[in-house]
Amino acid sequence: MIETSELQLTAEDHDKAFIEVCFLLDMFVDTIEKFVGKSTPSLAVAAGRKMAGNMPIYLKDPTPENALSELVRVFRIQQMEISAEMQGKEAAITIDHCPIGSVCRERKMELDGAACQMFHYYVAGIMAEFTGRPARPRTISAGDTCSFNLAFAGAPPSRQA
Repeated sequence: MIETSELQLTAEDHDKAFIEVCFLLDMFVDTIEKFVGKSTPSLAVAAGRKMAGNMPIYLKDPTPENALSELVRVFRIQQMEISAEMQGKEAAITIDHCPIGSVCRERKMELDGAACQMFHYYVAGIMAEFTGRPARPRTISAGDTCSFNLAFAGAPPSRQA
């Protein structure tokens, strides 16, 4: 029987877990690219849409502004250093100390490569589900600080009286 509980974890335990998660994410991204190919963005969007249904968010008025505000709120609860604002019809999102960037550096994966792009499409899927409008990501920068925009397409969903 293992006598370690999460209250007794050491810094070394966290480092080992981080390395394992990095390895698993690297293999996951590589496998998806090989099997799904050019449809990888669609898969990431679908995953984001599915995740949106599991997030503690209900929007009475599902505008991009409201959805973005709630996304930031929930990600900050998860300790993500995220900020975002609407700039016209686009959401500008910035993440300091991006966890995906940390994985890329650990595994020597390309910054703004497949893992980063999948994450951006995943967030686009979350926002698309909340707003009822497709969202397409565009990377601005990747590194210690990650910035990407989401462009919303289509008309807002009609309101039923």
